[in-house]
Amino acid sequence: MLDAPYRPSVRVNSIILAPSFSGPAAARLKPQLALVALLFVEILYLTVALDTQPLARVPSGWATLIGWAPQYLRLAISIVVLTLLFGRLPFLSAISTLHRAARPAARLPYLAAHGVALLAFFLVSRTLFAADLAVAARPAQWAVAWGLSGLLTIGFWGLAIFPLRHWTAVAREQRIVIASGIAAGTVVWASGFITEAFWAPLARYTFAVVTWMLRFVYSDTVSIPERLVVGTAAFKVNIAPTCSGYEGVGLILAFLGIYLYLFRKELRFPAALVLLPIGAVTIWILNAVRIVGLIAMGTSGSREVALGGFHSQAGWIVFNAVGLAFVAVIDRGQYFTREPRRRAPAAVRRSDSTSAFLGPFVALLAVAMVTGAFAAGFDRLYPLRIAVVGAVIWGSRRTYANLQWRVSFGALAIGIATFLVWMAMLPADLTSKDSWPAALQSMPWSWAAAWLGLRVVGYVLVAPLVEELAFRGYATRRFISPDVDNVPVGSFSWPSFLLSSLIFGAFHGRLWIAGTVAGMAFAYALYRRRSFGDAVLAHATTNGLIACYVFVTGNWSVWS
Repeated sequence: MLDAPYRPSVRVNSIILAPSFSGPAAARLKPQLALVALLFVEILYLTVALDTQPLARVPSGWATLIGWAPQYLRLAISIVVLTLLFGRLPFLSAISTLHRAARPAARLPYLAAHGVALLAFFLVSRTLFAADLAVAARPAQWAVAWGLSGLLTIGFWGLAIFPLRHWTAVAREQRIVIASGIAAGTVVWASGFITEAFWAPLARYTFAVVTWMLRFVYSDTVSIPERLVVGTAAFKVNIAPTCSGYEGVGLILAFLGIYLYLFRKELRFPAALVLLPIGAVTIWILNAVRIVGLIAMGTSGSREVALGGFHSQAGWIVFNAVGLAFVAVIDRGQYFTREPRRRAPAAVRRSDSTSAFLGPFVALLAVAMVTGAFAAGFDRLYPLRIAVVGAVIWGSRRTYANLQWRVSFGALAIGIATFLVWMAMLPADLTSKDSWPAALQSMPWSWAAAWLGLRVVGYVLVAPLVEELAFRGYATRRFISPDVDNVPVGSFSWPSFLLSSLIFGAFHGRLWIAGTVAGMAFAYALYRRRSFGDAVLAHATTNGLIACYVFVTGNWSVWS
């Protein structure tokens, strides 16, 4: 909210509006937001489908220039984010005025041209990145074709949102903000290359700390400084620069920096700035502890677990734990805040169902992360997820009583159709769960049967309920209004539909495209009759058919 003395306005083609980009303004921009989501999907697909590595084989400056394509994307993202950050309300208000000139009839031809240019860009990129003889013979021509098709793709996309004259007007009125965003974005992007020089020294410091810690635990500590190899006689690791802890330091600095910015009016500066170096040092030390734990686990005989789940998950567990701990310290302590936060009396607290809808999903992710850290491709502690999530759902059961739980045969048909689409879009080289049969055979038959039964219950019943609560019950409403409790479940808007489905797909990792399509199908099941039960039934039907397919074919890796 703006302070009373601050009343800036933005003039675009003689239209003056106070800064606003929520409520009615956001509702009027639904087509533009949908096009932004479309561009996001296209970029995500291109980054997954195309690989610039083969261009390294082409001895040409043009090939090197195109090979930097991922860096161009990072630069563009940095500039856009920081431009919006610097401009905030004035910049977004200028954009919001443009909806008056954007006519759907004029938008469609540009959208069609965008599709043609995107197809051309994809075909040129696929040929160019293959680095075959044709590309090696004419690298300059291919580079020009790549750049031109890319510019046309972005250009037609921009014209589909707003006419050129209005983009020009905003650029003229907000030139200082845009210039600041370009400068700051370029600095942030370039700083990544500067920090690379610190990776190797940081790895050596991490190596020294890990060696020092290990000598308190093991008498046969092995230390090879010239190769940064440390461990015991039974298990050794190489501390590469990427394991030095720089990634965790960068993440926690970004997390705390955003937190300090968002709550800058409530925090006491410069005292709060001390949290940045404390956070960096804390997570760096805990990264060294993580490596010691990995070595201890491998030395004790759990080599597969150490190199598998623990190696990949422990870092994220540490980051989440440190981030939440710092937020708790800031929120509950009084040293870094200007005034102690007062809790509203129980009689005037507004009911908020956010925790009821998101709590089970967050609990599921947290337990999966912890148990996955001690798994080597097969999570024996999977039943713990059902127990914890079940407890969270039981605690919020009164909130769910207000949902529409009626189901229909239409939802069943949607679930079957989604299963067929899911199977058609699965990659042929899935091997992530090929070790499951051997792991089950190594267990007593009674334990294996119990684990498998609970896995089916979790996959067919618990997961659909938990995910539908989070994505169709909460996310679809949250993208419509911040006041979630005043938005009926099943309310529709294009940005809400697309964004919630995209996020749902993103949680499926490599299968994000199939996941996004499935999210759209389950959302459609919800919208048909505004029945939450239909969405859960459609989701459960899809998962149940996938489980049946796994049992019939023995292709365990299909089980997501």
